[in-house]
Amino acid sequence: MSYKVDVQPSGQVFEVAEDQTLLEAALAEGMMLRHSCREGTCGTCKGKVLAGQVDHADSDLEVLTQAERDEGFALFCRAKACSDLQIHAPEVTELKGISIQKTAARVGSIDRISDDVAIVRLNLPPTMPFNYFPGQYAEVILKDGSRRSYSMATVPGESNQLEWHIRNTGGTFSRFVYDDLKEKTLLRLEGPFGTFYLRDTDKPMVFVASGTGFAPIKALLEQLAAQNNTRPVSMYWGGRQLKDLYMHQWVVDFAKNHDWLTYTPVLSEVADGDIWDGATGYVHHQVLSDFSDLSGYEVYACGNPLMVDSARKDFTEQRGLDEENFFADAFV
Repeated sequence: MSYKVDVQPSGQVFEVAEDQTLLEAALAEGMMLRHSCREGTCGTCKGKVLAGQVDHADSDLEVLTQAERDEGFALFCRAKACSDLQIHAPEVTELKGISIQKTAARVGSIDRISDDVAIVRLNLPPTMPFNYFPGQYAEVILKDGSRRSYSMATVPGESNQLEWHIRNTGGTFSRFVYDDLKEKTLLRLEGPFGTFYLRDTDKPMVFVASGTGFAPIKALLEQLAAQNNTRPVSMYWGGRQLKDLYMHQWVVDFAKNHDWLTYTPVLSEVADGDIWDGATGYVHHQVLSDFSDLSGYEVYACGNPLMVDSARKDFTEQRGLDEENFFADAFV
């Protein structure tokens, strides 16, 4: 049995089977509902069900509270339809033209840029364009069927090449990438996924990254440069030590060449050997220190879930940021 889902305000319709989540069904029909982790842990896909009934399945009450459920909200990556539905998802029209596809990619180069981060460049088939919005991610499909997600760190280009920043977390794939991955290795990919992308407004922006959360932020910076941006951007990149800001000089040089960008690096645990007189502490705390009011801003945050969740809570509760203007990609 299947149900119809009416997407507002666009009026588009897709069908969802009983055993599918709303997000799975929408993506299968080329409709990019807002999402990030697709595992029910980040809350990005939270949306309003305007009419009809859903089964919240295993949605975590810490991510989707009972009060939110009572108000009609659901996590689209976990919710399943129990009837025909009408949902509110204005982002569908913004992402028109982006479709999910599976493709092969061959490793073009591996640059082990620090003691635990590798920059991997992947060459896609020249006859198969891979369209994505800067800020989105793709998944590598491993031999056992498991998947790992990595954000594209550059804008789509004529070379049809992807750039990933992969930290060696000790996991099977990231350890393999850092220790043993070779050029010309063939990988299977699927994507793009995610709705972390620049919105077309005139609001000034704050970018907040931790660790390799810098990768999609780098893509956004390149996009803005290509568009001859004039919107002010305040960028904050946090790491424990200076080595964690593995492209620090790249950002410094980029900021020198683009007067719309202000860059503030932040270290939480300065190493004994680091020569550092910059900001210290948690990266989102530095934003709180620098801004007394974020009500007129857009914030783009990417990194570990604790940083993203803390930034969302503190920016909205303490600095007046409209939660609709907080866009995030949590690396879960």
